[in-house]
Amino acid sequence: MKTLFRLRYDSRWGEEMFLTGNTSELGNWNTNKAVPMEYVGPGIWSASVETLRATSNRQTNNASETLRATSLQTVEYKYFIRENDQIRWEDGPNRILPEGKDRVWDWFGMTERQTMKGVAVPLFSLRTENNFGIGEYADLPKLGDWCVANGLKIIQILPINDTTAHYDWRDSYPYNAISAFALNPIYLNIEQLWAFPPIDSLRILKACHTEPSGEAYLCLQNPRKCFAFDEVNDIGGKATSFKRTRTILNKEESVNYPKVLKAKWKYFQIAFEQQWDSLKETTEFQQFVKENEDWLHDYAQFCAKRDGNGTEIHLFLQYHCDKQLCKAVRALHDKGLLLKGDIPIGVNPKGVDVKSHPDLFNLDVQVGAPPDDFAAEGQNWGFPSYNWEAMSKDGYAWWQRRLQVMSRYFDAYRIDHILGFFRIWEIPKTVKSGLMGHFTPALPLSIEEIEDQGFHFVKSKHAKKGVDTFFIPAPDEKDKYIPRIELHKTKAYQSLSEEQKQAINAIYEDFYFHRHNDYWKQKALEKLPALINATPMIACGEDLGMIPACVPEVMQQLGIMSLEVQRMPKVLGHQFVQTEDLPENCVYTTGTHDMSTLRGWLAEDRVRTRQFLDSLDLDDRKVTAKTLKKILEKHFDSPSKWNIYPLQDLLDLNEKNWSPNPADDQINVPSNAKNQWKWRMRMNLETLL
Repeated sequence: MKTLFRLRYDSRWGEEMFLTGNTSELGNWNTNKAVPMEYVGPGIWSASVETLRATSNRQTNNASETLRATSLQTVEYKYFIRENDQIRWEDGPNRILPEGKDRVWDWFGMTERQTMKGVAVPLFSLRTENNFGIGEYADLPKLGDWCVANGLKIIQILPINDTTAHYDWRDSYPYNAISAFALNPIYLNIEQLWAFPPIDSLRILKACHTEPSGEAYLCLQNPRKCFAFDEVNDIGGKATSFKRTRTILNKEESVNYPKVLKAKWKYFQIAFEQQWDSLKETTEFQQFVKENEDWLHDYAQFCAKRDGNGTEIHLFLQYHCDKQLCKAVRALHDKGLLLKGDIPIGVNPKGVDVKSHPDLFNLDVQVGAPPDDFAAEGQNWGFPSYNWEAMSKDGYAWWQRRLQVMSRYFDAYRIDHILGFFRIWEIPKTVKSGLMGHFTPALPLSIEEIEDQGFHFVKSKHAKKGVDTFFIPAPDEKDKYIPRIELHKTKAYQSLSEEQKQAINAIYEDFYFHRHNDYWKQKALEKLPALINATPMIACGEDLGMIPACVPEVMQQLGIMSLEVQRMPKVLGHQFVQTEDLPENCVYTTGTHDMSTLRGWLAEDRVRTRQFLDSLDLDDRKVTAKTLKKILEKHFDSPSKWNIYPLQDLLDLNEKNWSPNPADDQINVPSNAKNQWKWRMRMNLETLL
């Protein structure tokens, strides 16, 4: 069995990390045969090793002393640093590899790990003095400066793939990408894109020389570059227009997504016309196109058909998206920060991935989520489901390539709706309500199975069309049925006798919480290992909602970090998460983009708020910034590896940052299919530094 070792250590230049232990694969404690570790991100080292039967020698704290092993089955290991032929062992006792563990996460010199803290914020929500009414790739380093000043190590953002399909508010939905590979041009910084002199430097242009033709030239002193007088007038006019538009958009309280997109495209066209002829000949551009030709040309053709223009401008913009984001990521790494991305579960049903690979998708259904506290009717996302059988034929190459492209930018990633890799909520194309969906794959019930559990099944009565029914006919399986989700809320259920209610309750409980555990576990283990092992990125699963019992087991086996939300306990009978219930390998948070902020949540229900504060032994009679700080301090004591908080919750620790209505700070309302994703910081990042 292979084990992936991940080590957290902020090394300095010249230091190399090694792993050794009491197996031959680990070098049998011989430092000359130790496993070298690979630096895969800021402060993150990685090595994948075959860990077999241990040998009889055991290393003690003294690097030169060996003792007889107490058990030949126990794998022990330790890390050390080599610098200029000098070796420094980590302090503490030997580490013990848990039996059957194929992924471990350690901190150098600490058998007790330390929690890393971070901030979660959509890129579009960032505000700086000179951005264009929306957060941009170039703003990430400034956010990084704020993180460093506040002891944060991780920045988590929402998806940043291109969603441009309609040029209206629908494109603000970051989980509806037209390409799972292309970045969104809306986050480009125009001034970095332009090859013109810096806009604010035009005033220092001075007379340079006169051509024989009599045409006057002006020059920029630093860097020295000459421009024809007429060209300067043209540049000046464009620059004045740009600055005016930027000022107007940057004053907007929230992101005006359609307006920003339209305005930026004007300047995209200007930059393209000015640069394309020279850029397309460069080695750097040609290399970018070659490295991404498996998806880039299809994307460019799709966009050209959408916009009625050529493919070249879309190649141009993707090159610059990659260039600007890579520059920002390098700056974050230089500050010792991790960037965590978000990989959506779905793709746009009319996007380039579906058009290029229709065989990989089931286009006759749409996916969503069953009813929950956030959406009583369930959710219909409108995405096609995946044809996993077709994807398996090439080892899930589409998914692997998708993650490999994103690993160019991200050190870690959130697997959106990881439950979808076990089973997905499918809804017929002819239906809008999520109530009429069902889990796929599933093991539907025969009439005999239903009746064997004491329910008197009559097809015309209990499997009729509409929402007021007990069973939904299983697709493609004759005389097989699926219990309708939340059937106990139907009028038909209320008319049943107590005996029949008990019978159908038992059927429902078994079907949704027991029947599929082994089946769904098998399905997840067919897919997830190929994805997780495709890149060195750290995988985090969004495992909220109706969670099958097999999910935590599989995530633990594969080393995928779970998501734990304080107001959404996973332990039956608990009203709120209790820190002793938390697994170590998790991301712990106060909320997500689909929820109200911590301050907003505490304002929603006075009785619940009192119960929550009592559970934390807080006697505050009124919720203030100090109350929020006390709550976060409780978080800091949790056993979780990562604590990542919404930016709104961190800003609310200062009452000067409070919005008049905390409900305005919620980014998405899941029950609103037309939600406009537009929340924006009210202050500039510069004012926080």
